[in-house]
Amino acid sequence: MFGRKKAATGARESAAADAAAASTPPAEGPHDRSFIGDVREYYTDLGYGHIDLGSLVIGVPPGRDLNVALDPNGQPEFHVVTQVSRVIPRAFAAPKSAGQWRTMVSDMREQLEQQGADVSVVDGPWGRELVAELPGAVFRAIGVDGNRWTAEVRVMATPEVAEQAADEGREVFRHLVINRGDGPMPVKEQLALTIPEEIQSALTQARSQLAAQQQAQAFQQQMAAGGADRQATQADSGQQARAATAPAPTQEQAAPNPATQNQSAQNQAAPAQDAPSGPPRNEGRPAAPRRDGSAMDRLRDGDDL
Repeated sequence: MFGRKKAATGARESAAADAAAASTPPAEGPHDRSFIGDVREYYTDLGYGHIDLGSLVIGVPPGRDLNVALDPNGQPEFHVVTQVSRVIPRAFAAPKSAGQWRTMVSDMREQLEQQGADVSVVDGPWGRELVAELPGAVFRAIGVDGNRWTAEVRVMATPEVAEQAADEGREVFRHLVINRGDGPMPVKEQLALTIPEEIQSALTQARSQLAAQQQAQAFQQQMAAGGADRQATQADSGQQARAATAPAPTQEQAAPNPATQNQSAQNQAAPAQDAPSGPPRNEGRPAAPRRDGSAMDRLRDGDDL
């Protein structure tokens, strides 16, 4: 009986502690929108530019550019860019209890290792940071759980400036503002962005251009395949025509020579020494990198709008 009372008391104390934590703004961001009185004033005091996307407000430190690109699903994502780094902020719905970022790190690690990346998890200012070494690039994911949301930035850089890029990514991450909203959402679902009208127009045009390029590529591939089929058909027709016009063998040519026939049979039975035993292999050449249309591939290419 006394044990049950202690358990109930402990549960109440835990709930009170969670409520106190939720009502107390963190020492450093990312910040919940409820803790920021005036968003414009917040970034003006920092000397930052910013873009308000409804559920996510991104601050742009001095000397950096803000680009927008389409993800593999055709959805916009915003990049804070310098000559050193490319930083992609994102926000996700999360349960009231913490722990979603830990799960996300585990999932990313598994996916990246399947792609052949050298992946490690290191301690950062907010806890776990995932670092993946890729051919010619270093990918870093920084995240933290908030009030029913999880914030994340993904940082891409070349290996020689990876540490400087990590600092630039943390600077953007520290000043994100998240507006989760009160409505129910599936956990790990990315918070929907409200795109300004002028950017939406540019995205619509970019999608149209992308669709036209894909159609043109498909048409070129179809034409190339059709041309190969026509060449093969013409070659077969030429061989048939030559066979039809070839002179008939004379009686001496038609009579088999026993010695020649025996030698020919031996040659057919002997295995060809120079013939390959299977399909050609790319020995000594690296395997082509896998491209799964992920944000990482586009970041290496820098395909911005």
